Amino acid sequence: MRKFAAFLLICFFAISAAGNVFAQNAAPAGDAPLLSHGNFEPPPPPPGYAVSLPQMQPFTSAPPPPPSAPVIDNVPESAKFNQPWVPVVAPHAGRAIPVLAPETANHVKRIMRSLKTCRTIFDKPESQEELRRLLNTGRIGAEMLGLAYRFPVPSKFSVSHNDRVLRDRSFDAAEYRNFGDFDLRLNGWVKPIQTAVYTDLIFDGRSRRRVHFRSQFTRTGPLTGFFYAYHWDVYGNCWKIQGSLDNIFMRDDGLPSGGDLTIYGADASGRVMQLAVSFPVKVQGEVEPEIADTRHREGQRVSIGNR
Repeated sequence: MRKFAAFLLICFFAISAAGNVFAQNAAPAGDAPLLSHGNFEPPPPPPGYAVSLPQMQPFTSAPPPPPSAPVIDNVPESAKFNQPWVPVVAPHAGRAIPVLAPETANHVKRIMRSLKTCRTIFDKPESQEELRRLLNTGRIGAEMLGLAYRFPVPSKFSVSHNDRVLRDRSFDAAEYRNFGDFDLRLNGWVKPIQTAVYTDLIFDGRSRRRVHFRSQFTRTGPLTGFFYAYHWDVYGNCWKIQGSLDNIFMRDDGLPSGGDLTIYGADASGRVMQLAVSFPVKVQGEVEPEIADTRHREGQRVSIGNR
């Protein structure tokens, strides 16, 4: 009797496994098309936000042609400017370096690490850590601008072992279809085009909780582009965080060493805040490293190591 019961149990598990394999291999009739079919479009942003993202053109590496030399024939002597040129030496006042509070500097480091993920997410689209960084971009921006009051904190995003990313070879894109586990699912795509990478991700949670992250950045060189992150709570209220980056050079700790950063947003009550920073900056209370003296007492250079 025990052998017969064990035989029935083994047959039941074999039939269940075969059914799961058949369900995974067979595509349902109502499955959504791929991105290359032209029907997979993300929903438009909610109305009432006046700022719109401009389209980023692909960057060209060819320099512009040099200007042509002017023709000086039939020009009188008085118009040839033959008088000697005297240089004018103007006093150099120096550029005032802005100073950031330590808390604001930490927010800048965090949001720059999240935005830099847009460049690396295509190489490992199933990474749970990188998807969490993109999901938390709006929350970091709201804390930076002081709009975090009653901010809808999303659930912790986790990836199941059987979640897979679709690869669209026509567009060389990575697509997500109900990607994730528990109550937070991801739909969207990551698509590199020439020298830029475009990201459009929608995290759907319980009730009406939702996060829509969209960005377009350069793939190499200084970080240039735009992004926005919209967050909805269970009541349909929306927090809108948006920003632009121009020629941002990042250090290892995440703080930029050059370029311009602009972050602005609005909360559900309609309050609008903006933060614009031009790098490099100084952090308040941070001790600057001392410059080592590399000269001999007689003024000659001293070799330090192999330099």
